[in-house]
Amino acid sequence: MTSLEQYSKARPGRRARRFPRLGRVVSAVVAVAFLAAPALAAVRPAAADQLQSAQARAAQIASQIQAQGQQLAVLSERYDEDQIHLQQLDHQVSQTQAQITQTKTQVTTAQSDLRQLAIQDYTSGGSDGGLEQLFTPGGERSAAVQEYQQVASDSVSGAIDRLNRSETVLGAQESQLQTTQSQAQTTLAAAQSARQSAQAELASQQATLSKLKGNIATLVAQKQAAQAAAQAAAFQARVAASERAASFQGDSTNGLQPVPAVPGGGGAEAVAAAESQIGVPYVWAGSTPGEGFDCSGLTMWAWAHAGVPLSHSAAAQYDETVHVPLSDLQPGDLLFYSEGGIIGHVTMYVGPGEMVQAMETGTNIQITGIWTSGLVGAGRP
Repeated sequence: MTSLEQYSKARPGRRARRFPRLGRVVSAVVAVAFLAAPALAAVRPAAADQLQSAQARAAQIASQIQAQGQQLAVLSERYDEDQIHLQQLDHQVSQTQAQITQTKTQVTTAQSDLRQLAIQDYTSGGSDGGLEQLFTPGGERSAAVQEYQQVASDSVSGAIDRLNRSETVLGAQESQLQTTQSQAQTTLAAAQSARQSAQAELASQQATLSKLKGNIATLVAQKQAAQAAAQAAAFQARVAASERAASFQGDSTNGLQPVPAVPGGGGAEAVAAAESQIGVPYVWAGSTPGEGFDCSGLTMWAWAHAGVPLSHSAAAQYDETVHVPLSDLQPGDLLFYSEGGIIGHVTMYVGPGEMVQAMETGTNIQITGIWTSGLVGAGRP
């Protein structure tokens, strides 16, 4: 919609005067809007309640998914921390086991050395000449040998005792580490289970939400179809009322009749051009194919394909077209809508109950049911 469309008031032009009773015809059918109201209200039954309920449920599930995602992030972080802790414990257990192995080797070596010393002492029979020379003859020699052997034996035994104590301490450490390791593995398994459970719940919620969105899309489509049907019914009722009003005025006012429809000739071409742009986005003041149109930009461009120039303004196009009765619409005719007394929107009639239009920002060019609210009249380029 251009700025001219927003601020230009409907001005009946030269062609508009060829059908002077249009204003009275439109006034005569105002009552039809009240008759059509029940049809429009019928769009709101249980389907509307179902749609609202589904949308509320979808919002609730989306909130749950967000909370579940946050919980999953916490569980994943906890699982990662438990993995690191378990790896540290595995390393400590490996180190302790290595120390125990080393200690056992030392104990085995000391025991072997002690056995060798005992064997040597036994086989020598205490007759070592060098040792005998260190002591005086008699009982002193025997006592000295025994004392020497006792000292050597005590030294080795002490070393073994110390190694055994070390082995015992290391064994206790290993047992404690293994217990802690087992607990860590249990904690890690619980964290993994909790994370998998959260992932499964999240996947279930996402599947439910996806299914619910599909249901919402179906309900929305049904609602739109019902609205289009109601609008089409209201439009047909308005057309019928227009015919009755025009007939009444023609019979009761000096034999004056409405101007017959003027064959446009290019209406089919204009419709084909407009429909070729279905899906193109609405762009304010746009008139570029494939990029964007506003309402009057689309009708101007479409009719240019049929060789008819129009201004880029809904109000101007209202003045530039021959006004025709709603009961005599042909494909390509333009439908004009008033917003507070100003011609602010224009669409193109494509067939019974349907029109193609560039609606508003955020929408694409599309075929919709014919609106009855704010409809001023129709014009043929």
